[in-house]
Amino acid sequence: MNNIEIHYAYQTCNINSYQGQKRFCSDDKTEIVKKCLKSFLISVEYCAKTTDTVKHNIVIIDDHSTQDLKDFILDCQRKFTQDKITIEFYEMGDKTGIKNSIEECYLWMQKHGKDLVYQVQDDYLFTESAIYEMVDLFFQIKTETNSDCLISPWNDSWLWLTAYRNRTTPRTVIVSKYRYWIQYYDMSCSFLTSHKQFSQHWDLYNSFFYLIDNKHKSNNDLENKSLNYMLTQRGVLGLVPVSSVSFHMQSDLEKDPHIDYRPLWDSIDVT
Repeated sequence: MNNIEIHYAYQTCNINSYQGQKRFCSDDKTEIVKKCLKSFLISVEYCAKTTDTVKHNIVIIDDHSTQDLKDFILDCQRKFTQDKITIEFYEMGDKTGIKNSIEECYLWMQKHGKDLVYQVQDDYLFTESAIYEMVDLFFQIKTETNSDCLISPWNDSWLWLTAYRNRTTPRTVIVSKYRYWIQYYDMSCSFLTSHKQFSQHWDLYNSFFYLIDNKHKSNNDLENKSLNYMLTQRGVLGLVPVSSVSFHMQSDLEKDPHIDYRPLWDSIDVT
């Protein structure tokens, strides 16, 4: 990992929730966004301290959040900006909604990305080593196979209990320095990959945006009929950790049955 730049597009909004489900961690969306954002920045900071040849460029794209959250974001910008970490705060104008905010993130990554890009959503709670492990794994796969994989830090246990249960779909298992990673075929819009790999699939992103606009919210239609084609039809290797390095702070369906999120959640001070 020598002289690498990572561009992160982090979307925030505490006034609307596209899924509209009760979350297992808190009823306060502002608290969720604050804790998740700070956990992400702590993880980026850890990566910056562990690997001093990587530069981290972050834009926080905010969709009309409350002033309280905006003030918190600006405070984080001041506290976490350093030699290897730059943070830009960008407020959406007339546009609003999940489709527009993701599209703004993708367009920013396309325009500014150099080596790696990562679109990050505001309800993922990161462990301290998560970003470092993801970046390290990417370059491990690059060295071993000369291909650009796609990485998510969260392993959706609900899929293994339902769609994947007792199915014999072939899976590649990777042994990294710190844990096992396993191939997956059901992705979200939030993933880390190379800028080159990211730029090759705009037709799928446009399909994804179209499905959001037409409110295809059931049965994973959004990803199954768009983004997942990267993994199922275009030969991109998607990887998730067997034991997640982040938590998706959504409904009980997303709650990991074997890893307690509470110690990490409680350790993130946002007061």
